[in-house]
Amino acid sequence: MAESDARATGADPQGEAGVQDFGDAAIGDIGPAAQAVCDAIGDLMAFWGFQRSHGRIWALLFLMERELHAGELAATLGLSAGQVSMALRDLDHWGTIHRVHVPGSRRTWFRPETNLFRMVSRVFRDRELEQIRTLARTLQQARAELQTSGRKDRAVEFRLRRIEGLIAAAELGRSLVERLVAGTLLPRAVLAALDRAIAD
Repeated sequence: MAESDARATGADPQGEAGVQDFGDAAIGDIGPAAQAVCDAIGDLMAFWGFQRSHGRIWALLFLMERELHAGELAATLGLSAGQVSMALRDLDHWGTIHRVHVPGSRRTWFRPETNLFRMVSRVFRDRELEQIRTLARTLQQARAELQTSGRKDRAVEFRLRRIEGLIAAAELGRSLVERLVAGTLLPRAVLAALDRAIAD
């Protein structure tokens, strides 16, 4: 699996000439250090329940001085076109990467989001918060089903109390995540330290 991710192209991504298109070839050998970073971030994302490719693709983009397209990502990371396409769709949806238009190129190019708080808050909004809301709806439906079942035995009462506790916990979790996403959960000093680019 070729996992190299740095090639000096001589092109300035911000310059008038735009990004040079080298086709779907791997972007060159960046050495074991950058390769280890891509793998480590991929492993961390997998531990948190994401696809390993999510982390590897973001890390590769983060370590590059220019934008990359899907063909380069696939060739360099040893991923299939389908894997890259699905991962890019997810990352783009979460706002952890951005599409870049390059004049004269029909390809779609990508650059990474570098603001850590912005990335985390968007993912929490689109993934964790939605999961908590789904859990809350399911719990409320289960409570309603027990309440209208007509049964009044100890087992039903016990389960109702336990479900009420889960509903309260889900509501607390929803409130905390919503405040985190809105930027009102953390002290201003902590938020100011987080709400900035990881690196120039």
